[in-house]
This record gives sequence, structure tokens and C-alpha cells, in this order.
Amino acid sequence: MLALSLMAVLATASLPAQEEQLSAAPAPQAVGQNWNVISRSNSTVYMIDVNAIKQQDGITTTYVARVPAQGDAGDKTHSLTEVNLRCNANQSKTGTEIYYGADGSEEERIPNEYEFERIAANSLDSYVKAIVCDNERTSSTFASIDAFIAAGRPDSR
Repeated sequence: MLALSLMAVLATASLPAQEEQLSAAPAPQAVGQNWNVISRSNSTVYMIDVNAIKQQDGITTTYVARVPAQGDAGDKTHSLTEVNLRCNANQSKTGTEIYYGADGSEEERIPNEYEFERIAANSLDSYVKAIVCDNERTSSTFASIDAFIAAGRPDSR
């Protein structure tokens, strides 16, 4: 139901032609996003849009954003990586990676065809699984990746 509601909102939103081609990935400025910060290093902040989680045929799919932890407010450089999970089997695999440049436009798309593997404890995928499969949410959320960047890339989890 949530996926259908999100799809309806996205279908009625006025998106540039380039973003319409990215139907497999959440648009960087789509309405109704809820980006949760899931992990942070000195160089990278990892986030998930919990409103864009999809389930089909026993596989739960989300996109993990990797945003530089430091940078100018005008630099929208980031990437999105598709992560597919088999929640009950504790397995994940990486799918398509999309790279966005400083102006926020797509620069490169790399398809990946990895196999499902066991999720290691305390790995990035284990944090993704906690949010996606176990419905754990973080208190640090943003309406968009741009909102996170505009807020000064706050040091919070």
C-alpha cells in the first residue's frame, strides 16, 4: 500500500526527463522521502529512504545513499546503491549503483549482478537490515539528501 501511494505521488510529480528514466531508483528530490542516517564514518554518511522500501517475491529492496560527510552546501555529490535483502534468510546482495555529480545530476550507472550472501554482523548490510527488515528507525532523518546537505551534513546517527 505504501509503495502504491509513493508511486502515485511520484507519477503526479513534475520530474525532469532524466529523472523519469531512473524509475528503478528514488529521485533525489521526490516528494515524501524520509532519509534515515544509518551509519557515519569520517568521510561518508550512509542513509536510507525508508519510504522507498519495496517488497516483491520475498525480496526487499532499498537504496543506500553514500554522501560525503564534509563538503560545500552547493556540492550535491553522492551515490545510491541498490541493496536487495532476503530478510528471513539473513542474506543480501548489491544491485545497481548510481553516481551523482556536484550539481546533483546522474553521471554514471553501474549494473551489478552479485549473488545473495550471508549478512555479517556489524556490517553496513546488517544496519540496513535492521532498518529495512526489523523496522528499526533512527532519530536522525531528513526530507531529502539535499536537505541533509543544506543542514550542514550534521554529525548525528
